[in-house]
Amino acid sequence: MVEVDGKLARACGTEAADGMNVVTSSARAHDARCEAFDRILGNHLLYCTVCDNNNGNCTVHNTTGLLRVEHQEIPYKPKPYEVDMSNPFYRYDPDQCILCGRCVEACQTLQVNETLSINWEDPHPRVLWDGGAPIGESSCVSCGHCVTVCPCNALMEKSMLGQAGYMTSLPKQALDAMIDVVKGIEPEIGYGAILKLSEMESHMRESRIKKTKTVCTYCGVGCSFDIWTRGRHILKVEPAEGAANGVSTCIKGKFGWEYVNSQDRLTKPLIREGDNFREASWDEALTLVARRFAEIKAATGPDSLAFISSSKMHE
Repeated sequence: MVEVDGKLARACGTEAADGMNVVTSSARAHDARCEAFDRILGNHLLYCTVCDNNNGNCTVHNTTGLLRVEHQEIPYKPKPYEVDMSNPFYRYDPDQCILCGRCVEACQTLQVNETLSINWEDPHPRVLWDGGAPIGESSCVSCGHCVTVCPCNALMEKSMLGQAGYMTSLPKQALDAMIDVVKGIEPEIGYGAILKLSEMESHMRESRIKKTKTVCTYCGVGCSFDIWTRGRHILKVEPAEGAANGVSTCIKGKFGWEYVNSQDRLTKPLIREGDNFREASWDEALTLVARRFAEIKAATGPDSLAFISSSKMHE
């Protein structure tokens, strides 16, 4: 919220024009921002320290700190819906959804699948898949755009749940009790002190969550991703604003990485002997390939050699 020619206006929805007088730091603008954000917090339960999305990039958490919010004027009200776990790759928690509409816009204008919507006339609005179908039964193609643009933990990869934080893997009953304790002391100490604790826990995660920039290996587009890992466990794939893909992903690039830790994945070269294969060292396998290439080239010429390369070749 800003002041434009003396009137309050949404900066994101106001088109700039010559001669426009914009004031961003007035008391009215600040109060309007706080009021607007207070309404947002009415849709979101802050439990950052035990949230798997508390990794320094949560817009709701960071905005709470930037606006120095200490208390909510509008209390949080849960929505009468269950968490939707029907998609194999991500889940939607209506109780954490701030109804910002980012996921809807991504589905409508980026992926152009037109699956997501919000019925604002509903007494308790939430994001809808095909007007209210379970995600797993909808026309969702699991591209992951909605999860990527979500500013909080309403939409999250299932692979992140219970894995990112130091305490997020505790039983739900224990987590709920911890959240109740924090909410009980919030009126007295305010959000500032509570956020300091969650920020400390977020910084602790940096020592065990590794982010590796890479290029998707599925096709030749060259999509750029950050792979979040904890040990050998992949937490999630996040588009890295690459030149080829921006924030976009497909189902393979976003969620199709389970083969990495598959028990069926080959870890050693195999050499065919008759109808069987035997394990070999890399030196033996590469020496054999080089020798056979040289023999074929000498016998029938270089045009008789052709190559197929893929990161996921299989027989």
